Amino acid sequence: MNTGDSLVSLIVPVYNVGNYLNVCVDSLLRQTYANIQVILVDDGSTDGSADLCDAWADKDSRVMVIHQANNGVSMARNAGINAAEGDCLEFVDSDDWLEEGTVDGLLGLVRDKHAQMAIFNYRSVSAEDTLDTVREQPADYRIKEGILSRRDVLDCILAYSGVKGYVWNKFFSRTLIEQGDLQFDSNISMCEDLLFNVECASLSTVTVSTNQCLYNYRSNPNSTSHKVDLKSLATCLEAHERMMSIVPQESKSSVKASYAILAEELLLRTYDVNDITHCDEYRAILRRYWWHALKRQHSPRYWVRILGGALCPSLFYPVWNCMKGGLNDWRSY
Repeated sequence: MNTGDSLVSLIVPVYNVGNYLNVCVDSLLRQTYANIQVILVDDGSTDGSADLCDAWADKDSRVMVIHQANNGVSMARNAGINAAEGDCLEFVDSDDWLEEGTVDGLLGLVRDKHAQMAIFNYRSVSAEDTLDTVREQPADYRIKEGILSRRDVLDCILAYSGVKGYVWNKFFSRTLIEQGDLQFDSNISMCEDLLFNVECASLSTVTVSTNQCLYNYRSNPNSTSHKVDLKSLATCLEAHERMMSIVPQESKSSVKASYAILAEELLLRTYDVNDITHCDEYRAILRRYWWHALKRQHSPRYWVRILGGALCPSLFYPVWNCMKGGLNDWRSY
């Protein structure tokens, strides 16, 4: 790939982020690599974000705006994929921002390693943080560098720490996405990005990773990613069933571990809201795969949770939720 001629499409789903959108788009247009296409997909915003998108398009010809009715982040990302003209694609959440050299660095990385997919590091920032306040803040984790085996890629994507299944800390070649005719499943409201990543990683012949911190993830408690309910979480079950059929045999243990962790989370929440309709289903999944989760989790607190949920959830969770604050303990381990 000749990076000097390569167009990179940056896809940004936008929904009611008027307070943060300008910082996000400004970081994209300030990239040291200028040959970019910024696709802002307004997903039916009602707070003036749509007008901000149009203003950016009027200001810079590299910005394209798509307006659509509110259909969710998956449909917005798919609209961006369909409109993308770049040789490589990157997804950026509209309340986050990139470091100035992100695109340049990632293009150089995939060129040097002839990669179809790249993984990079990030830092979590607060809703109030700015570019200046986080400049010296380290990345959240340290991740392995270099060319990764398919098993290593799937392991780190399916893990609950480090790289994780986020779509915004990955960089994809257009040919990879077209090869698999890949899209985000709009019927899955959680884990849709995890499923997309697993599909891409399973197809990628070369995936490369860098520990460089290139992305700033704004941990915003008002964002849709923090508004989790049982119905949304339950769609993750379908995503994991799909992943079980996609990954090679050597990576199935990682999917089973993620599946067990999800089932335990669903159990915790069912008892917290006193709705145990599907409790037996979640417990059956947890009991089937609990050992795979324990092998991957190193927190004693989580061992207690997974064993309590597998052995006697009706006694364990009321006590746990009372002692630990119920949903406030969401993945705090």
